[in-house]
Amino acid sequence: MLVDYLIPKIYLFDCLLIVNLLIFLFNKKNWLKLKKIKIKLKKIDQLILFLLAIFLIRQFLHINLAVIIYLLRLVLIIIFMITIYLDQEKQLIVRKALLCSILWLSFLAYYQFFMQRSLAPYQFFGEPNLGHFALISRAQFFNQEKILPYASTAHPNILAGIISLFTMIILDNKNKKPLISSLLLLNALVIIFLTQSLSAFLTFCLFLIYSFIKQRATNKQISACLKFFNLSLIALFIFTPLIIKQLQLNLAKEYPSILRRATLNTAAWAMFSNQTIFGVGLNNYVKEVENYSQNQEIVRFIQPVHHGGLLLLSEGGLIALAILLLLAWKFRTQIAWSKLLILSPIFALDHYLITQAVGLTSWLLIITISWRSRR
Repeated sequence: MLVDYLIPKIYLFDCLLIVNLLIFLFNKKNWLKLKKIKIKLKKIDQLILFLLAIFLIRQFLHINLAVIIYLLRLVLIIIFMITIYLDQEKQLIVRKALLCSILWLSFLAYYQFFMQRSLAPYQFFGEPNLGHFALISRAQFFNQEKILPYASTAHPNILAGIISLFTMIILDNKNKKPLISSLLLLNALVIIFLTQSLSAFLTFCLFLIYSFIKQRATNKQISACLKFFNLSLIALFIFTPLIIKQLQLNLAKEYPSILRRATLNTAAWAMFSNQTIFGVGLNNYVKEVENYSQNQEIVRFIQPVHHGGLLLLSEGGLIALAILLLLAWKFRTQIAWSKLLILSPIFALDHYLITQAVGLTSWLLIITISWRSRR
């Protein structure tokens, strides 16, 4: 089988990232701003760089073209985030661009759902071909089976998640207009309903709870509420695989997706147990999953494990976990943890925030725009 996650792909998005890099390199103002930033390597920085070097050297034992493209894209995305961080005006431009993206993706989604076909599959907009009915996600709407909208994404869950994240970034702006905010909120809820995405629904609900806490609570209450909020989301993220395993025992026949998720989780844990220190290698989960699972369902459902933590442990082992924990500790006062933890349902129930370029960009954008905010 051709596995989509192992096929090297270059998007128009990558070309724009390269253009951004060139503009950044030839702009003298950026170099002046970077010179003003004083970098002092502390012991924690040295340890992070040491572990990162070991991790990257280890990756060369499992290197392939898809991994090389993924790492290069990650570097380009980080540079893009740095340019946004250095220029406040660009953040306004980004929000306007996200608004345009929401409008366009929503238009495609509504067209696909009500017309039950693609507008122009593959030809111009990157839409999946919804004519391949057997391979397309479907659901019951008022006793009628309908194709779920994809817009120009790879799956309805991704569409719902991206619309939700883009909407959250725009709504989390002090200068937002009430009418636009209400329309965006309504649109996001409708898209979530049409895609039947549980992870996007939970994420958007958490965002609304977070917004309510900020607006209605006093300063002392906000601090206490957000601590409880954050700890609850961390616990939810950690224990989700156990919940999935328990649901598998009772609902596997009615909901095959639960069985698939449980099987992928078990395979991921087996990989981590076998390769505890270094994991099986970046982007190698889908390559190795059949070697760690006896379930024949996996033979025709080869995807990354639908849990960000298990994906990290299976592909990067304890060394990748250590790097992330050290980075989290180093920037503990700069990262807006509540905003990041709002994404825990998607991280706990899916993988596209790590494996898909648009997902990776979305949550890094949330961190960049809200940097230095302790909430």
